[in-house]
Amino acid sequence: ERSTDTYFYKIAQIVGEESLADWARKLRLGGKLEVDLPGEETGLIPTHEWKQKNYGQPWYPGDTLHMAIGQGFVLSTPLQILGITSYVAGDGILYKPQLMLNDSPKIIASNLLPKEQVARIKEGMKLVPKGTGTAWPFFNFPVPTAGKTGTAEYGDPKGKTHAWYTSFAPADDPKIALTVLVEGGGEGANVAAPIA
Repeated sequence: ERSTDTYFYKIAQIVGEESLADWARKLRLGGKLEVDLPGEETGLIPTHEWKQKNYGQPWYPGDTLHMAIGQGFVLSTPLQILGITSYVAGDGILYKPQLMLNDSPKIIASNLLPKEQVARIKEGMKLVPKGTGTAWPFFNFPVPTAGKTGTAEYGDPKGKTHAWYTSFAPADDPKIALTVLVEGGGEGANVAAPIA
């Protein structure tokens, strides 16, 4: 609801790097969703082996905390974030994204979590565009929505950040999911959410 990094840090300390990486891969972060377009990127979900191989350094507890909020070495694509959003909107079913709807949708992940846990995540996302959440552009929006704001640092010397917003609507009976990324755009709530 309030996009509090310290909450996610604490969860990361409890579950650890290996579990975070495992769940990320189950939801296709760091891999391909096999959309019917050329050039899909994989992103990166780092591990201690990856860091040792590429940097010659051990995995530090801070690396796990950064991973929990999608920072540090984590790389994701808007399509991957949209996949996770649609997974929540679809009550725990991740479909293969399709540009051309020729066949029945192909399920690429389901039954990863009990439905009650997915419902709890969905309820949390419904609070984001309400009066106490971070998605202020949606506070008076006529259609009930659910979403998550994001502001991603990427090492810009001037301190610029990427602005993210991912959402689905209507909140109680989703028909659409979308993800907006504005490269170097600033804060998700201020820049990406109004576009959504």
